[in-house]
Amino acid sequence: MILPSKKKRIIKSLGMLAALLALLFALAACGLGRGGTDSNINDSIITEFIYLPQRIEMPTMPDQTEIQGTVVHGDRIFYYFLDHNVDQDFPETEEEWETWVPNPPNIVIANMLADGTDQRQFTLPAAASNVNIAGAHVTQAGNLALLVVNEDWDRMRGTSDVRLFYKEYDLQGNEIVNRELQGIIPPGQNWFQVDRVLFAEDGHLVFTAWADRGMEVFLLDSDLALISQLEMESGAQGITQLGDGRVVIMDWEGDGNIEDRVSVLREIDLEAGDWGETMSFTVGSVRSFFPPRDGDSFDLIIDDGNHLFGYSLDTGERTLLLNWIEAELTASWGYHVGFLDDGRISVLASEWDWGSGGRGDGVVNTELLTLTRTSRAELPERAVITLGGSWFSGDIRTQIIEFNRTSQTHQIQVRDYSIYNTSDDWRRGNLRLMTELATGDGPDIVWGWHDGAQTNRGMFADLYAFIDADPVLNRSDFFPNILAAMEAADGTLPMISNSFGIETMVGMTDAVGHIQSWTTADMLALLEETDDANMEYIMGQWLTGESFLTTVLMFSGREYIDWDEGQANLNSDAFIQLLEIAARLPAQRDEDGNFRREDFVSDYTRMRRGQQLLYTAGIWSQSRYSELGAALGGEFTVLGMPTQGGGAHVIHPGESFGINAASDHQDEAWAFIRQFFLPDARVEWSIPLRIDLYDEAIAQAMEPFGVWIDEDGNEWPSGGGSWSVDNYLTIEMAPMTEQEAMELRTIVESASLVGRFDETVREMIQEELLPFLAGDTTAADTARVLQNRIQTYLNERR
Repeated sequence: MILPSKKKRIIKSLGMLAALLALLFALAACGLGRGGTDSNINDSIITEFIYLPQRIEMPTMPDQTEIQGTVVHGDRIFYYFLDHNVDQDFPETEEEWETWVPNPPNIVIANMLADGTDQRQFTLPAAASNVNIAGAHVTQAGNLALLVVNEDWDRMRGTSDVRLFYKEYDLQGNEIVNRELQGIIPPGQNWFQVDRVLFAEDGHLVFTAWADRGMEVFLLDSDLALISQLEMESGAQGITQLGDGRVVIMDWEGDGNIEDRVSVLREIDLEAGDWGETMSFTVGSVRSFFPPRDGDSFDLIIDDGNHLFGYSLDTGERTLLLNWIEAELTASWGYHVGFLDDGRISVLASEWDWGSGGRGDGVVNTELLTLTRTSRAELPERAVITLGGSWFSGDIRTQIIEFNRTSQTHQIQVRDYSIYNTSDDWRRGNLRLMTELATGDGPDIVWGWHDGAQTNRGMFADLYAFIDADPVLNRSDFFPNILAAMEAADGTLPMISNSFGIETMVGMTDAVGHIQSWTTADMLALLEETDDANMEYIMGQWLTGESFLTTVLMFSGREYIDWDEGQANLNSDAFIQLLEIAARLPAQRDEDGNFRREDFVSDYTRMRRGQQLLYTAGIWSQSRYSELGAALGGEFTVLGMPTQGGGAHVIHPGESFGINAASDHQDEAWAFIRQFFLPDARVEWSIPLRIDLYDEAIAQAMEPFGVWIDEDGNEWPSGGGSWSVDNYLTIEMAPMTEQEAMELRTIVESASLVGRFDETVREMIQEELLPFLAGDTTAADTARVLQNRIQTYLNERR
């Protein structure tokens, strides 16, 4: 790699919260301010009742085995998984490896009572090289019905043979029905993946599947004969049967980009074998649907991955049942929910323990949680610390749960504002949180994505005061440039993340290695030199002129927009050069071409072939930098993002913490936050802010992968694994080299740019670019118009 010379700059800029303040008065008028209510939420984020878990140890399962699904019937919980660890002889020669086919997995069916007793299990030998249980149901007779997908892969011909079966077993594993479903998968179908399955009460079988031509819905009658198949606009997010017998499925409506689409519920008329009524549906994120329980006042139960809530079809009203973190569920996605007759909720949760750095020696740990509804008034009295944000996942969930288990004096109550989001307004929850903070309300701790620079308008306490007074932590523990990037304009530290990523621009050295700087003028000159190369994608399939221009403005500090002073500087040669660059990029994304799985060509392959000039690379971890070198397959040059002072790398802080300046529990809030920044803190999936943790991660990334020993005592290189980028490129991983470690350290320590996103500015750019890209106006005229519009906007905000 070659690093061109660059001017190091530490840029302090404003944050996302300042942009939101302009909307607060309008939001308050809509009922989102202090004391207001949200039209589709009929209670607060903190409910009167809590679901307390009883944890039950699960039977030992084979290593790296994950439960595929579960179904509850009466007081019994059924679950199923695949046993991949079938004894077999591994090939010993290269010729044997070429034709070797692993033994197919066995299907394991298990069931038990809700207290974990009376466990039963039986094994079904697999009949294909790949097996998947797409759905399960317990019949009125108490038998277990399964929809099973068998797939045999022909390695020589590169084709697969997919077959569907309906199977039924009693509790002892005796086969009652084994029937192949005919007329569903046409001959020559290369891809058929069942997604969602519903066993209707009247015997109908409904399922969705991804096929060669997209997502389809299949309707079968009670005799398992195909009634009809219906095409869908997009992938089904959920399917269920309502209390009145209607079957509904979630779909998306709207043309254009996905952000312009809204979710709807579409009824499936089982008798007519066709679509029925389309209903409004305000929920944006759905993990799964469930029918209502006896006595419920709503129409269906929705799991969005963070909450369980009831939903009314007539009013769109949501009734919060539980927050999964309060129910002590650490897994954010790999879990299966069931409802017991006595009102309890069962959860089978599987979570990976990745072992030593994700090097293939991990296992899957599974536990059963049985949740019982309990009044908060019955719980031991502890001081409450509220923690607000959206879409809690990963380590934050584990830390909250561990804190609540061990603390005798305080309890963290989670306010997950994502429940207020709708499919046509994904920012609604975050705007509500910002409104509460701006009015002196809101949670004690704020958690969320750091936008690169924060406001200094007094909504957050200065975290430097807590770091400086801490007996263990010190500012020198952290990369100084990354820490500075999180500061507000006045030098305070409103939010902090224990990790970050880097975004930069790279090119193959033989094409860009001669560049000694990387200004907008340099980039424009390079594109002009390559105009005759007839590259289909100069910077990739997805980067348009508008997205490029927006991205550069977001990550340019004060160069074009100074949010502190409220000054725009767009009527400049540098910005005009950016417009000229944008004009050389595609006007819109290639949504259709090169998108089919069998035709897909990655940026890496095009870079290797000389068909793509530049690639915007996200370096989100130490291993990602090694992967970048392996994927490009040759010497590459890191250019950075073009600025007037030369190339600069963008800092993306990870999930961040802040303390509400109006909180009465600031010391207690810091006691929780600080554990994420201690020397023994865990940072797994991104680059650590702590220098010592960074050094440890680099040392681990450089360790040899080692060997594994077979049953005969033979040693084999374990390897770092491989990943297929497209049909043309498979990347074999290797330990990080000393040279790569030095290069990455240079990039990290010189990164200086932080992002500042504003939706209004983005919309202005979109509007004014249209006539420019159509050739109806010049770059200089477009720059003048944008200068005037954005300056007026900045003046109105002051």
